[in-house]
Amino acid sequence: MIIAVGSWRGIGATSTALLLATCLAAADEQGAWLIEADPAGGSIAGRMQLQTHSIGGLERVAFPTERHSVVEALSAAAHTNGPLRIVSAPADPFRAHACHQPRMPWAASLADLPGAVVVDVGRLRATTPVWPLLHQADRVLLVSSPEVSAAVAATEWVHAAGRVSPADPGLARPNARLAFVNAPGGIAFPSATLQAELREQCAGFLPWEPATLDLVHRGATANDRRLRRSTLMAAVSQLALAVTLPTARA
Repeated sequence: MIIAVGSWRGIGATSTALLLATCLAAADEQGAWLIEADPAGGSIAGRMQLQTHSIGGLERVAFPTERHSVVEALSAAAHTNGPLRIVSAPADPFRAHACHQPRMPWAASLADLPGAVVVDVGRLRATTPVWPLLHQADRVLLVSSPEVSAAVAATEWVHAAGRVSPADPGLARPNARLAFVNAPGGIAFPSATLQAELREQCAGFLPWEPATLDLVHRGATANDRRLRRSTLMAAVSQLALAVTLPTARA
C-alpha cells in the first residue's frame, strides 16, 4: 500500500509521515518504507542520525551511476532503523526537485517494495511535480493544524479533490483524508467539532508531543516501551488503521 502524506497549509506533514511509517513498520512483518519526496528539499537528515551512505539517497536512485533495478537502488539508498527503511531527499531544493525529473524513473516501482510505503510529498501547489505520486497512491493524507484558516483551507482542498486552479490535475480518485496535528498557535477548532463535521474524511487527530517525536528522531521504534506509553503514538496507531482500510478505486 502506498500512502502519500502532504499539506496544503499548516505544519506537520513530515512528522506525521515519519510517525505513520514507524507505526506501520511495527505492524507489518515486511516492515515499512518512508520515502522523502518533498521537492522543496528534505529535512529528515537534519532531524535524525542517518547512516552516511543514505543521506540524500533519493538523488542516487533518480540519477544512478550503476546498473541496478529501482527496488535494488532504493534498498541500497535506505537508512535502516529496525523494520523501517528511510530514503531521504537532498536538502538542496534544486536537487530535490530534480529527483522528480529523473534519469531513472522510480515512482512506479514504489508498488514493488515489500511492506507499506509512506511518501512525504511536502506542500501541494499547482506547480508541484508530485502529482504522479498522488495519482499512484492508494491513500492521500492531507495534514493540517486545527487552526481555523488552515483547517478550512485543507478541508476545501479535499472536497475539491485537489483542484483549486485550472493548472491542478486533481486527484484521480476520491482517496484523500485529513489528519490534524494539534500544534499550538492561533484560534483552533476543537477536535470533537472537526471529527463531527468531517466524519469519515477525518482520519485522525494527533496531540502535540515534542518529547515523543524527539524519541523517534533518535531512532526509537514503535515497540520501544517509552513510545508504548505515548498518547501521540496511540493516536498514530489509530490513524494507521484508518488510512489502511480498503478504499474503492475509480
